Amino acid sequence: MKRAASLWISVLMILILLPVFPAKHAAAADLSETGVRSAMLALKAQYPDGTRFDNSVYRSWNGGIFSGGYGCAGFAFMLSDAAFGSLPAREYHDTNAIRVGDILRLNNNGHSVIVLYVNANSVTVAEGNINGKVLWGREVPFTEIRGGKMAYALTRYPQSAGKGDLNGDAQISADDAQIVLQAYVYSISGRAHGLSQAQFSFADINGNGRLDVEDAQNILRYYVLSVVAHRAVSWADLVR
Repeated sequence: MKRAASLWISVLMILILLPVFPAKHAAAADLSETGVRSAMLALKAQYPDGTRFDNSVYRSWNGGIFSGGYGCAGFAFMLSDAAFGSLPAREYHDTNAIRVGDILRLNNNGHSVIVLYVNANSVTVAEGNINGKVLWGREVPFTEIRGGKMAYALTRYPQSAGKGDLNGDAQISADDAQIVLQAYVYSISGRAHGLSQAQFSFADINGNGRLDVEDAQNILRYYVLSVVAHRAVSWADLVR
């Protein structure tokens, strides 16, 4: 009885905190490279080869580094958001780290492409503003990417802190508790919980193989004790 009351109090605490700590980085459901590719290719029917997409076309971006872009950048941002939702982006320069869904800035920092496939000697990309139009499936050799020819790349795959970090910002926060609680509510209402396999494993704090209120409770307790109160705490301390 006391345990049930404690859980409901925890739910109430989370609900009170949610407006203060909104979940800014809710992740896409499938962050496998196959899932990311499928989300981008789903836009091909709406934007087939030859669709006008020049520098007069602007698209906003949820990645956080830039607010949006025109032409080639806007097209890459649009596909990126379709695959990654509102996950935050980060910049990198290691050409060996390129993955499906990453945005590459090429041609002396003059053109953006987004990666559909990583091949042995090239990447296959989608891009806007090729003579003012959309082009899917061009192969860019690694010889054009390496040797300083890639100004930078942007990725939105989560750089996770591990257990408890649902939004991939490498921290444990009330945002993460909100994501778990939302996924739990979806699951008990018969909807898909919307988490990737990796996110699910990070969310299952008590290790019982399912999402429940206790998982959100433990994430919130970890955040309050470790981050707010600056106390040394482990997940083992919380899971009884």
